[in-house]
Amino acid sequence: MMKLAALLLALTASPVLAAPVPAELGKAFRLEKGRTASIDGGKALLRIVKFINSPCPKGARCIWSGQAVDFELTVGGKPVPRGAKDAPYDVETKDSDYATYAVFMVDDPLRACARAPAPARGECLRSLARRRSDPALCREIKDERTRGFCLEDLAEELHLDSLCPGVASPSQYCLYLKAKKAGAPALCAGIVLTRWREQCGKELTQEAAP
Repeated sequence: MMKLAALLLALTASPVLAAPVPAELGKAFRLEKGRTASIDGGKALLRIVKFINSPCPKGARCIWSGQAVDFELTVGGKPVPRGAKDAPYDVETKDSDYATYAVFMVDDPLRACARAPAPARGECLRSLARRRSDPALCREIKDERTRGFCLEDLAEELHLDSLCPGVASPSQYCLYLKAKKAGAPALCAGIVLTRWREQCGKELTQEAAP
């Protein structure tokens, strides 16, 4: 009887069986290893898979810090791959001791962009537009230059040349198309991306050759 009582006590105290930690969208929360967070009223679950804690030795040059938190986000019972284009939530690691806990912030990507400081908001929407292959998100960018970059990104990626007329000052893929259509090698020099600038100059030079 005493052994059974001890077993029940141990199971009750186990963090694996503990109730999920409730977490609100857009608010940082602390999650201990072995616990699960319930996101957006239970629509998603987040758990820490493992910690990576091999910091770069002092005085050495490393390509990354050597510290990270590997986590798993589950939506509707299915794990969402890291970096998935259609991920319904963004997960940001705010802090960690890389041993026992991490502080996360989970949010809807559009809400996250809206919360970003004004100078960074356009780039946030540009990144999200590329992730979702959605030109409509580009058109929400207020800064004309960033909006143009966003539309050119998707015109190239999706092979939608029809997006180029919406670019006020083309400087990447759409300028390449413009130079090609006009047969004007001089326009190639204004392309900011080396790949398209070189391809533009090479193609127009070949076309002009006798």
